Amino acid sequence: MGMLSRRDHSELELRQKLAQRQCPPEEIDAAIEHCLFHNWLDDKRFAEMLLRHGASKGHGWQRICFDAKRKGISTSLLEIAQENQQHDWFELAKDLAKRRFGNYDGTLPTVDFKQRAKWTRYLQSRGFSFDQISYALSKDD
Repeated sequence: MGMLSRRDHSELELRQKLAQRQCPPEEIDAAIEHCLFHNWLDDKRFAEMLLRHGASKGHGWQRICFDAKRKGISTSLLEIAQENQQHDWFELAKDLAKRRFGNYDGTLPTVDFKQRAKWTRYLQSRGFSFDQISYALSKDD
């Protein structure tokens, strides 16, 4: 229970951590059922937290989905969380580009192809789609 008191975990994460501690499978199942019964373990709540945290760190939808799959959260749970939170990924990508590459007044300087490709790779690595990146790097405000 100490693990859940520090931060939320997905069911898969908790199973893996208990298995690392050499707990028998029957005890792991019992502990998971106990946590689910008391609502201490909730994959939907964890998905909402993961989405909120990823967006606040400047990660795009694709990166958040990748991280969620590693933690045992389905894309459908993330989509439900997305409906509740309504993130604008285009504006998030544009804000990240301005913070990372823009001048202090928030405008992007005129750049060559090589620099634009570097920025595109950066935003792709953060999990943004090509459409979102094009919007973020456009000169129109």
